[in-house]
Amino acid sequence: MNQRYRSILMWGLYAVLFLFTMLLQTVVFGHLRVWGVKLSLLPVAVVCIALQTGHESGGLFGLLAALVWQFTGADDGSLALITFTLCGILAGWLCDAVYARRITVALALSLGALVFHEGAAFLLKFYLNGAELALIRWVPLTAALSVLACPPLYLLAKAIGKVGGA
Repeated sequence: MNQRYRSILMWGLYAVLFLFTMLLQTVVFGHLRVWGVKLSLLPVAVVCIALQTGHESGGLFGLLAALVWQFTGADDGSLALITFTLCGILAGWLCDAVYARRITVALALSLGALVFHEGAAFLLKFYLNGAELALIRWVPLTAALSVLACPPLYLLAKAIGKVGGA
């Protein structure tokens, strides 16, 4: 198969993986609260895909994924434009320059992306709506529970990356 078609197939599969993760987060886990928090799987998916593609492609994917997320009407959609893009760039750059592409690195970077995204979402809600400061305790709990989705998402992103034939 031509390399161009393999690349198109790879990015199409990455888009399907992101859409599947988005549906999983909104439909399956949308009404389910574990210890009072909702799971946030999208930053994990962006980081796992950025680990495989690098910082430029990962940042662009994070931006496009955030645009799709914003167009769904999500509460944190406009904030995701910043956080998903920065997480994609930083995760891809760290794996290009410093770390090897391993599951432990994916877990650590996913946890950092979750804390960054959920913390920024909390600060925005605190600034705009006057949310109680005591609710900040949900940020680490959300991050700790959501990072459990990292291993399957990382393995799927790695398998899709092999399709592209880097």
